[in-house]
Amino acid sequence: MVQRIAEGCPSLLYLNLSCTLVTNITLRELSSLQYLSLAYCYKFTDEGFLYLTTGKGCRRLIHLDLSGCTQVSLNGFRYISTGCPSLTEIVLNDLPTLSDNCIMALVAECRCLSAVSLLDAPNLSDAALRAIAKVAKLRTFSTEGNNQFTDWKALCTSSPDLCTLHATECLRMTDASLRSVGALKNLQYLNISLCIKWIQYLTEGASSAKLRELNISHCSRISDTSVKRITQRCIYYCTHTPIYPASLNLPLSQCSPIVSLDGVWKLCKNMRDLEHVDVSHCVALSDSAIRALSFHCRGLITLRMSGCTKMTDMSVQYLTTGAQYLRELDVSGCVLLTDRTPHYLERICPPLCSVTMTCCSGISKSAALKLQPRVDSWEHNSVHPPYYRMFGCIESSEMSVKTSTDPAMRLI
Repeated sequence: MVQRIAEGCPSLLYLNLSCTLVTNITLRELSSLQYLSLAYCYKFTDEGFLYLTTGKGCRRLIHLDLSGCTQVSLNGFRYISTGCPSLTEIVLNDLPTLSDNCIMALVAECRCLSAVSLLDAPNLSDAALRAIAKVAKLRTFSTEGNNQFTDWKALCTSSPDLCTLHATECLRMTDASLRSVGALKNLQYLNISLCIKWIQYLTEGASSAKLRELNISHCSRISDTSVKRITQRCIYYCTHTPIYPASLNLPLSQCSPIVSLDGVWKLCKNMRDLEHVDVSHCVALSDSAIRALSFHCRGLITLRMSGCTKMTDMSVQYLTTGAQYLRELDVSGCVLLTDRTPHYLERICPPLCSVTMTCCSGISKSAALKLQPRVDSWEHNSVHPPYYRMFGCIESSEMSVKTSTDPAMRLI
C-alpha cells in the first residue's frame, strides 16, 4: 500500500505511518519526504534506515518521529545521521533504552537541529546535553522524568534563541542551571514543574521579559515574594503596548501552601490580561482570593481551582459577577460547595461551556443535572473527599455523571 502511495505521489512531503505494521521494505520505497512519523512502529529494524543512506533515500527529511521505537539501536541512529543531514526536528519520546551514544551518533552529521524532544528517556546524562549543545542551535527542547540532567548551561549558552523549554520532573536541575535558563532572552514557554527549585533566578534574568506561558506546578518553594517577582518581571513587550502572559500555570499542586491572599492580589492586579489560571490545591486560598481574581482578571477564560478546600459558594458567586467570559471551570474537590454553585453558574452559561465538579460531596446530583442543557460538557460525582486526596477522583456508575451535548459522546 505504501509503495503504491509513493509511486502515485512523487511529490509527497508529509507521511504519518505511526502505529502501523510497516517494515524495512516500506523505508526502502520512501523518497522526497520532508516529514515522516514512524512512532510506535515495531516491525522495521536498523537496516531500514540503511536505505536512507543509499539510493534516493530521504535526504530532504527535516522532521522525524521515532517515539516508542525501542528496536532502533546505535547503528540505526548512525544511518539516520548519515542519510538525513538536513534533519531539523527529531522526536524521541518513550524510549527508555535511549543512550548517550545514540544521541552522539545522531548529531554527528545532523548539525541543523532546532527542535529535540526526549520525553521519558531516563538513561540520558549530561553527556547527551553537551553533545547536542556542541552542534545544534535549538529553539525547542523537551525532556521529562530525567534524573541525570544536571548541567543545562552548555545547552542554554549554545542556543541563545531557545524559545520553548519543557523540563518537567528533572529533579537534579541545579540553581546554576536555572541561572542559565533565566539568561535566555527569547524564552516564551517554560515548564519546570516538579523540579522543586526556587524561581528567583528566572525572574531576575532576561528570560522573564518575553515569557508567555509559565508552569511551575509542584515547585514547593514558591512564596508571595516569588509571585511578586513574576508579576513585576514576566511582561512581554510587543511593538505597541505591553502584553502580559496569556497563560500562567501556578497551581502549587500538593505543595507548600505559602501563597496567600496578598500574593494572589498582587498577581491579579499586575497581570490583568491573564486568560488561563490554575491554582489547584492551593489550600491557603479562600473566597477573598477568588474575589481578587474575578475583579481584576475579567477576561479570564479558564480557571482550575480543584482541591481548594476553603472555597465556598461565595467564590463561585464572585466569578459569575466578575469573570463573565469564563469558558472552562474546574472546582473538583472543593468540599464546601453546595447546590448554590450550579445555580450561580447558570448565570454565565454561555459562555461557560465546560464544568468539572467531581468529588464535590456538597453538590447533589439533581442540582448538577440542571446545568446539562446549558453547557457542552460537565462532570460531577459525590465521591467522599478522602478518596479524592488519596487516589484522585474515583468514578462509578452510581455516583458519577459525565455528559456532552454530542449524543454519541454522552455518558451517564
